[in-house]
Amino acid sequence: MARTFGALLAAVAFVAACGADTDPGGGLSPTAAPRTIAPGERVSYRDIPPGYYAASEENRKLDPYDELVQSFRDRKARDIANPEAPQPFAAKDLVPTRFAGSQAGWDDLADVFPFDWETLHRTSPAEAEQLVQAVRARTVFDHPDLKIVELALGPGAVLPAHAQAGPAGYHVVGGSADITVGERTVTAHPGTSVKLEAFAMRRVQVGSAAPLKLLWFSWAPGGRQDYLSYGYYLTGSNFYAQPLEAVMPADYQHWDDSVRRRPKAVEGRVPMSADREAENRYPATPLFSHEMDVEWLDFTNLGTAAFFWAEDAARGAEVLRAWNRIVRMKGVFQAKVPELGYDLNYSYIAIGPHAKYVTHSHATPEFYYVLSGKTEWIVDGEVETAVAGDLYFHAPYADHEMRVLETGEPMRAITGSWAPFGDRSVFEQPFRLNEPLPAQRTGAALAADFDFHRFDVKRNLEFSSR
Repeated sequence: MARTFGALLAAVAFVAACGADTDPGGGLSPTAAPRTIAPGERVSYRDIPPGYYAASEENRKLDPYDELVQSFRDRKARDIANPEAPQPFAAKDLVPTRFAGSQAGWDDLADVFPFDWETLHRTSPAEAEQLVQAVRARTVFDHPDLKIVELALGPGAVLPAHAQAGPAGYHVVGGSADITVGERTVTAHPGTSVKLEAFAMRRVQVGSAAPLKLLWFSWAPGGRQDYLSYGYYLTGSNFYAQPLEAVMPADYQHWDDSVRRRPKAVEGRVPMSADREAENRYPATPLFSHEMDVEWLDFTNLGTAAFFWAEDAARGAEVLRAWNRIVRMKGVFQAKVPELGYDLNYSYIAIGPHAKYVTHSHATPEFYYVLSGKTEWIVDGEVETAVAGDLYFHAPYADHEMRVLETGEPMRAITGSWAPFGDRSVFEQPFRLNEPLPAQRTGAALAADFDFHRFDVKRNLEFSSR
């Protein structure tokens, strides 16, 4: 695992491991008395005192790990004061903390796919209108460095062969389709990631009776790597305390067994080429990959050489054991930059019911795309309630924390980070369409009330409260 990727994963994990608390007003027993919860103690979320995880003077006296956490607080103060360190984003590099995809409408397709639509509507009016009816797109994250789009295609629909100037990737979150990139075609199911190098030609044909749902990531390549490994800062208190109700099933998986399949190669498809040779910026990143081929992290056996926070982690073995009980996390895609790090990485993460991911921050810019589970989200003191389809942005050094609200339902998300300040000019170039618009099949049009955010996640999980 690359040092920067491992550092980020471990940092996120360590933070979370440190977090299973409850906030003021967190729905706990109003009669719970302030007391010290011993590391490893079996305790219900109802009996964790409100405010137990705030970094108050009283809570810090109760916290057996306060010395460890104080080292994070001190380092954050030093780093922010250091002009040589990665700096907070300026206003032009910030976007809203939350995009409520669960409440948003669809975008105009021409705004997401910059084809020559005037010519298409003139030369192929029926096919152009069919494409508009069969494809939906919604930009859920629009940062100068990174765009994330929810992309839906109706049953049997075809997204014709095209290419874009910058690197991109697909991640399937619903349905199945034959996805062709250059000379290779696979049948992709939920959990499949697809690497799209700059100018690589791609084509999508839905094969499932249900609509295809993709998350489509596009990023500015060649960003600053120092943001990815510089600093992680845990600043809350009593982070080791984890409620019984948050213990995750040992066999936990994101997706229902009925849809969880590896991609399968499809032979006999005509290879595609762009009108210029595709780049090969990420040679170590597979063209097609699947989350089934990656194991959930063991936070007590991450290895010490690969992580910038390893010395601190070695002192906090109990919190890592607690994190193993209430969190599942795995890295599923990384656009690896040879000998440097990565331009984009994203992971699966699930946090158990009523667990708390306590206050923390980092120099790395980060997003969370929520797949399921009602969650209280706090960023720089602003409180939101997150549900499936919501996306959260954590700017460098921004304090953030989360608490899962529902009994028996974890928070599931895709979380990722990127190297900022890459070549943003890639977003200014039009897409290249490489085939005439095909006629869409009967039944490919998506219903007006189509719900992108109803995912086939594994339901009725058994939480044993071990």
